[in-house]
Amino acid sequence: MSQELTIPQRVNHIKRAWAEGRPAFGIITKAPGLSLVRTLAGLKRYGLDFIVTDSEHGNYHESENQDTFHAIASLGVSPIARCPGMGSEAWGIRVALDAGAHGIMIPLLGSKAEAQDVVYRAKYPPLGGRTSGGSFHTQAFHLEPHGRTLTQEEYWKYANDSTLVIPIIETKEGLENIEEIVSVPGLDAIFIGQYDLALSLGSLPQSAPEVINGVERIFRAGKAAGVPVIAWAPGDQAKAAAEEGYEGVILGLDMSLLTKAFSEELGKAGAKRLW
Repeated sequence: MSQELTIPQRVNHIKRAWAEGRPAFGIITKAPGLSLVRTLAGLKRYGLDFIVTDSEHGNYHESENQDTFHAIASLGVSPIARCPGMGSEAWGIRVALDAGAHGIMIPLLGSKAEAQDVVYRAKYPPLGGRTSGGSFHTQAFHLEPHGRTLTQEEYWKYANDSTLVIPIIETKEGLENIEEIVSVPGLDAIFIGQYDLALSLGSLPQSAPEVINGVERIFRAGKAAGVPVIAWAPGDQAKAAAEEGYEGVILGLDMSLLTKAFSEELGKAGAKRLW
């Protein structure tokens, strides 16, 4: 690397990937369990940068995430919290960040005003109105894997740059307002949720022109505003997304990948498929 990494780039592995001029690769986990996330975070060896814990559709809640974030971060991978209900429900923005999340993903974000509200709740002054507190979050920000973590004073100083606010653009409203959304200061990236976008546009197939054009519009808007764009790109789509210029790629879900892997092994073993 041509220049030394900043502290936010050292403690947040998505930012480290961007500083190194490459896309960040991640996966989503729906099933809580420290043994599972430690196993997944061990994929750091193969180039994994972040893990999203899903509190919207998965079974991650406050009690699971308090320890999960630290298990993930200790292995040099960034934990990202997918918060339910615009981050305003019990397991929301403040709780996720106070527990040690390196960033938050906010579903169903549809307007500039909503983006401004999320930034306000996620960032410390002067950018936002996040309050001090939390007893464990600093311990999830390692200057090096298994190394010294940030002090409380360092966390306050660098938190706005070390934590990521990532709206999920997945509705017709979000698509229609995308240019205004990405203009909001404090948004660190956007994630395109094309499955729900297809539903919002009228339960269309993924191959429908409206969906393809919508995804392209979101991608172009992020690029034009200088806001990194994260793709959902499982399987063979992942490399193509990275080559296309997406700054982040989510490769799949823990449960889907586990089911796929073991179903293939059962097939190789000659087990009888029932349905």
